[in-house]
Amino acid sequence: MPSSCQRRRRSTPGLPLLVTLGCLSLFSAAVAQDPVTCVVRDTATPCLKVRSDSSTATEPFECISPGTVVTVIASVPYWRKVNLPDGRSGWVAKMYLEPATAPTPGPAPAPPPSDAWLEVHFVDVGQGDGIWIHTFDDGIDGNGKFEGLNIVIDGGPDSSDSTNQMLKYLQAHGHDGAVLDALIVTHPHDDHYPGADGLRRHFTIHDYYDPGYPKQGVAYPAFLAAVQQDQTAGRIGQVHLGKQQFGSLDWGSEITAEILYSYPGSSTGLGSGNTLENNSSIVLRLQYGSRSFLFMGDGEGKSRTGSADQPKYVEEDLLGSVASDKLKSTVLKIGHHGSETSSTVPFITAVDPEIVVVSSGRKNYQGSGSTPVFLPKDSTLRRCCCHNAGIRIYRTDQNDEAEGRTTTDDADGDHIVIRTNGTDLEVKALEAGQPFTVSSCRPGC
Repeated sequence: MPSSCQRRRRSTPGLPLLVTLGCLSLFSAAVAQDPVTCVVRDTATPCLKVRSDSSTATEPFECISPGTVVTVIASVPYWRKVNLPDGRSGWVAKMYLEPATAPTPGPAPAPPPSDAWLEVHFVDVGQGDGIWIHTFDDGIDGNGKFEGLNIVIDGGPDSSDSTNQMLKYLQAHGHDGAVLDALIVTHPHDDHYPGADGLRRHFTIHDYYDPGYPKQGVAYPAFLAAVQQDQTAGRIGQVHLGKQQFGSLDWGSEITAEILYSYPGSSTGLGSGNTLENNSSIVLRLQYGSRSFLFMGDGEGKSRTGSADQPKYVEEDLLGSVASDKLKSTVLKIGHHGSETSSTVPFITAVDPEIVVVSSGRKNYQGSGSTPVFLPKDSTLRRCCCHNAGIRIYRTDQNDEAEGRTTTDDADGDHIVIRTNGTDLEVKALEAGQPFTVSSCRPGC
């Protein structure tokens, strides 16, 4: 399913991106590039709108016909700045351009250039997970590296367009019908997959990944049925249901992306009920240069009352099956929202992160009980800090407790964006939409 000037091996449109969320724009400034000649695709019907800014909120000042030759001079996620034949310049959707000549395959992978930033956005969806990854875009489409890909992991708890924070975040950067190169639903819990249903309705998806856990009931099977109908209709390219269908992840030669764990097809040794579903989670690791990210989904390492020194479940599997250099990671998206059941001592020691990200909200896990239970647990964060007091912990529920937030208003803009050029690592974090800085661990040992 190719997309525009993105990759000739794809055929469906791409998702233009405009960052308008406060300090996040610092991570998405237009990247100048050597001029590249492209042609407006036939799919731009009746013509391709040209705007003064990379935003669908900007009225177009020109509309150019399919077949028009333009020169690409800069890019932001999902958009291209082009010089028109009459000498004017403006922004067009990347999805409607293709190279005027076949791209030349790039050389063997080398250390990324210092300005080639990979961005990982941990979106505040309230109680749940929602992650958007954007790879660097060098404007040279189809050569297999720096292609400006967009990968989403989970979508948060809300399917409705009016409350779906992951959808709103992406729509603030793009437009309906655009492409997500990969959509990964880590497991079928309702704080992870419902938002992905909204993304499915609004975007075109190249590859959908699902652990294949046999969830009972009505809602999740209906979601999967809709995914498969989208594949039949051509809105989803490939559906990878279960680890046997995952294959290898090709997100550009500069990236090593691997699924380290997923539901093995049997519940043996994975607990029962919610624990079992958590332990069906897809665990993904991404390496870029010398920097790496480990996304744990809701994978667990112990029971609530079990010893933090004796790993079980997903963490035991990873410790026993993954080489140490493949487990160690610069950034750890902690498992199960920082529950006591995640992040055992041996696991934290093996991963040895510099940064821990907690995706959480203000859900009371005790229900109507007299003693509320919220995530993350201090005991879990303390294990991270006792491993290394220099670890920085970022949370999408930043200060939500002090602000008196509940599940109705906990998605208040506590976004975390981490970017790396393969060597340097930078973090921009927001609290209720305003920048804040974390210096080091707070919980003591």
